[in-house]
Amino acid sequence: MKNKNFIEEILFILLFSALSCFAACSSSDDKEDMPASDDGGNNEATDDEQKTDDEQKTDDSGNTASDDTADSDTSDSADDSGSGTSDTNADTESADESDPEFEQNAEGCTMIEVPKITMGGAYADEINGYLSPAMGENAIDIIKILLMGDIKEGTYELGTGLNETYMNCEQCVSVWVDAELGAAREYYFQTHGTLTITEVRDVDGIKRTAGRISSLILKQAETNEYMSDFLFIPEGKCVAAGIVEWDTTNTPGNDGD
Repeated sequence: MKNKNFIEEILFILLFSALSCFAACSSSDDKEDMPASDDGGNNEATDDEQKTDDEQKTDDSGNTASDDTADSDTSDSADDSGSGTSDTNADTESADESDPEFEQNAEGCTMIEVPKITMGGAYADEINGYLSPAMGENAIDIIKILLMGDIKEGTYELGTGLNETYMNCEQCVSVWVDAELGAAREYYFQTHGTLTITEVRDVDGIKRTAGRISSLILKQAETNEYMSDFLFIPEGKCVAAGIVEWDTTNTPGNDGD
């Protein structure tokens, strides 16, 4: 009987101990799990927020730098493009207006200026202008344009072909320095240039014209006693003019001419 009771007491004690231990272990596990879960969640949230903030800062910084760089590159590109176009357009206009042969051949020549000629001479083929300022010392300096043969609109090269000599020229240009009484102290005759007749008008039976000469170069020459030809002087001087214009279409005609 004692043994039975003793065994029952032992079993009860063991069962109680087991239940107590189980309860204690469960309580401990719950306590450990709950704080760990809360702390882990908070830490995770904090880490995620920190990561999000860091990523946002990185993105903002990257975007700002990228935008600034893009703006800077775009601005620089636009400036360079504009400058290039300006430079390209300037270089093209200069090339269009210049005459390399004229620039080369006119080196060392005296540049002359001729105000636009608006009065024609007594004959259709005679157009006289004046240098301003004058080259000479005592009298006026004259530029003479003679249009011979069939006078019509067109472009003609000076200093070549028939226009190479005064005796044969059909479009003839000369400069007379200190001109007086049908003679001059110095003479210059064309060696280079382009003469263009832009308009021909019949005025009282006389052909009056308008036109221009570009890239004109004349070299010093001497004339014969009959004024029928010019012979270039070796090592003589030269004069040049970029543009010479005339318009004698409003000059009245001359009866009997």
